[in-house]
Amino acid sequence: MLAGSTLVACGGDDGGPPVINLYGFASAAGFDKVIADCNKRAAGAYEIKGNLLPSDADGQREQLVRRLAAKDDQMDLLGLDVTWTAEFAEAGWIRELTPEQAEAATEDVFDAPIQTATWKDKLYAIPKHTNVQLLWYRKSLVPEAPATWDEVREIADQLEQEGKPHKVGLTAAQYEGYVVAFNTILSSLGGTIVNEDSTEVTIDDTTTEALEILRDFARSDAASASLSNSQEPEVFAQLQNGEAAMIINWPYVLSAMRGAAPEVAEDLGWAILPAFAEGEPPRATLGGMNFAVSEYSKHPEETFDAAMCLRDDKAQLAVAIDSGEPPVMKRIYEDPEFQKVYPMYAEMLEELDTAVPRPVTPLYQNISTVLSNTMSPPRDIDPDSTTDDLKSAIQDALDGKGILP
Repeated sequence: MLAGSTLVACGGDDGGPPVINLYGFASAAGFDKVIADCNKRAAGAYEIKGNLLPSDADGQREQLVRRLAAKDDQMDLLGLDVTWTAEFAEAGWIRELTPEQAEAATEDVFDAPIQTATWKDKLYAIPKHTNVQLLWYRKSLVPEAPATWDEVREIADQLEQEGKPHKVGLTAAQYEGYVVAFNTILSSLGGTIVNEDSTEVTIDDTTTEALEILRDFARSDAASASLSNSQEPEVFAQLQNGEAAMIINWPYVLSAMRGAAPEVAEDLGWAILPAFAEGEPPRATLGGMNFAVSEYSKHPEETFDAAMCLRDDKAQLAVAIDSGEPPVMKRIYEDPEFQKVYPMYAEMLEELDTAVPRPVTPLYQNISTVLSNTMSPPRDIDPDSTTDDLKSAIQDALDGKGILP
């Protein structure tokens, strides 16, 4: 849905408290309660108003970019995908946090989410929630979790020979989820897409190896016939309907399965992602969201305070339980209430310690588009030529040439 009316309240014009207009995550399940609680605790210092954005990430970014490019001062607090911080910071659309704000925003926060909120060694956003994918499996089919990708493939082959469900669900449609899957494989092999300051492409032989893994899987009987059209909901359905024995997906799977198919939820097991190379631990690609203060906000101090309330301990726990978004703060994982809802918390903690962000660059949208286009469909990948295509196209993107989002 598009953001409500353009007649958004101008904070304090009527003599009341400053209105902090939030764009992003406002419509998440249960978040209206978090907003109401923060407004109550603000005691008249400010009033947070949630505003709707399109439901898809691309639509959200498009609307934010258009309004910020127009210097819209009716936008205060912005909910940004973790891949957008560099772009918005470089454009001058979001405020750098002061040293005092940065210290408060990063206290007890995992290192990887902080990286997604940072650009050129400066913190521009407040980590709000994070995410890492896990390996999910049916315990009746897979009694013990596979530790490596080779074991995943071997189990799938054995189940097929036995005439049992044997598919392995993976997001490989032409969209961001495919980029996440590729980045996880590449990172687990020790590879990267760009260098540390995102000025040079680092596509190399490791990339070729990652592409071979994707291509070989896509052509195997372990892959779903709908692999090239599979996003998170389709992968979830493959596990629910008995097609898949194993899938790679986010932690929401357990709570969602409890609601959709309780009998399947009882049969679910989970583990950290499989290793894709011998002796190399898996490195999950980080998901999540950050809060940023608009450069054009009339109330930047109150907006920062509102953001900190919307992601304090109480809010982190509520969002994790109601919206399925894992906390960025380590101490929440010790909370018994959180552990009850997320019995996979130990595996999540293990992955969060080594998780990797996607390339931190203002040109990430271009790079993502190049990756998902060039690698689609996965069964048609030619590892050597696709590596060459990625190398030249991503360097063109970094140099400001070629594809635009």
